[in-house]
Amino acid sequence: MQNQTHTPSTESTTAPPAPKALRLSRDPNKAINEMMVTIDALRNSLVEETNALNEADTQTFMSLQDNKLHIAGDYLEGMSQLLARKDELKSADPKLKKRLEEMRKDFADIAHENHAALQRMQNGMKRLGERIMEKAKEAAKKEKQIIYGASGHMKQGLKASIGVNESV
Repeated sequence: MQNQTHTPSTESTTAPPAPKALRLSRDPNKAINEMMVTIDALRNSLVEETNALNEADTQTFMSLQDNKLHIAGDYLEGMSQLLARKDELKSADPKLKKRLEEMRKDFADIAHENHAALQRMQNGMKRLGERIMEKAKEAAKKEKQIIYGASGHMKQGLKASIGVNESV
């Protein structure tokens, strides 16, 4: 067994290298299959994210974001490649093209559900933020109130009403 010494590494401040962009096969049938794998991966990612949102599981939601963004990038890259090769794809297997279209429609439905769940979360966070700000304003207002007592001394933070005696 070789003697291995461990040299401490200095921490790198550079970001990890970006994952390579999706490159679809030159064969139209393989390209469609590769795109269907990408669509399925993004669909599964959105389903997981939607479930996390519906369960208010923020930790899971946050842990899914990097992978979702990577897969979404692959999806966009793959779709742009397919669109650029639309004439070439005319020779692809009609069954594969039909399956791809069905997957695209299913994906659109799941993306719509995910968007609705994101909107609900966003609206809920907005309402929570508004309630917190309102309570903070009320608390600050109570602490800043200055009230004079019957003896003429200032009292802070107490609720009182000041009336005017018109008979004086």
